[in-house]
Amino acid sequence: MKKKEPSFEERLARLQAIVASLESGNAPLAESVALYKEGIAHAAACREQLERARHDIRICSEGAVTPFEMSEDE
Repeated sequence: MKKKEPSFEERLARLQAIVASLESGNAPLAESVALYKEGIAHAAACREQLERARHDIRICSEGAVTPFEMSEDE
């Protein structure tokens, strides 16, 4: 069974926690590097989700999506 992907909001919250931890400077070097790598992955995933959302909004706002209308015959 495939593991559920975190939502944008969950990723953003984790990214904020990682930034706070790194900014505190209290983590050992190895842990800081691991947190940094995790943060980069979350940032990339958030960016990808935002790009998909922008694309969907652009399609809807430019009229590429039109309401479905059924004919009287159906």
